[in-house]
Amino acid sequence: MPILRGLDIAGGVNVNSLHHVQVTADMSSATWNTVASHECFSITGYVRAYLWVECAATLTDAADGADIQFGHESDTTAFIGATGAAGKGGSTISAGELWYDTSPTTQIDTPANVLFDRIISGLDIGYEITGAALTGGSLVLHCVWEPLSIGAAVVAGAGGAL
Repeated sequence: MPILRGLDIAGGVNVNSLHHVQVTADMSSATWNTVASHECFSITGYVRAYLWVECAATLTDAADGADIQFGHESDTTAFIGATGAAGKGGSTISAGELWYDTSPTTQIDTPANVLFDRIISGLDIGYEITGAALTGGSLVLHCVWEPLSIGAAVVAGAGGAL
């Protein structure tokens, strides 16, 4: 009988994976939209994490002053640098787009470009908003993970400080 490992059992990198965790950041809520860092995934132990971010509703702010960046608690730009979230610098993260770089205009690309494939030990994952608070829109952040150490896990964060 073959030995099945983490993502093999889970069915691969997709929302039906046994180890898929999804967080929806509603930017009309102060839990998720303030000028601060926001925790999306809490990580315990060593995990291999596949991360991707989709925009479910176009991000908005009051005066096109917001930037958003994606990373971990030690470096909030580790995955995606500061991106004009809602019109700043001519950039907007719009509904239906995949956000994986500082120029979010894409609805199609290769997994190598869209998926962040990282081995992480105990660093929580999230985003930081700078410049101005967001007022609307939403991001759906996905993590498919496999444990690399005993007791390793990924759980959804509640939007508090990263």
